[in-house]
Amino acid sequence: MLKRSILIACVVVGLSFVSAAFSLAADAPAKKEGLWQKTRSFIHKIFSYPANVIQGSVDVVADTGKSAAGVVTKEVKTAGEAVTGDADKAKELVTGPLTGTAETVVEAVKDIAEIPVEAAKE
Repeated sequence: MLKRSILIACVVVGLSFVSAAFSLAADAPAKKEGLWQKTRSFIHKIFSYPANVIQGSVDVVADTGKSAAGVVTKEVKTAGEAVTGDADKAKELVTGPLTGTAETVVEAVKDIAEIPVEAAKE
C-alpha cells in the first residue's frame, strides 16, 4: 500500500512538472497551440478518469443495493402469501431468493465490467 501511494505521488509530481513546463511554453507561437491543447486535454483525461471510475462504482453499488432490497421485499411478500394458505407460493420461497440473487449478481458483474469503458469515454 505504501509503495502504491509513493508511486501515485511520484506520478502526480511528474505530471505537475509536465503541466508546468507546458504552461511556460504556452507563450510560444500559435502553431504550437495545437500541441498545448492536446497535452492539456490528455492531462485532464488522466485526472478525470479515476473520478469517473469512482462515480461508476458508486452507481453500481447503489443499483445493487436497490436490487437486493427488491429481492428481500419480494421474498417477504411471498412468505406472507405462503403462510396465508397460497400453496403455489411455497415453491417460490425457495427459488425466489436464489433467482433474485443470481440476477442481482449478474447485473452487478456486467455493470462493473463496463465501468472502465464508460469512464474512458469522456
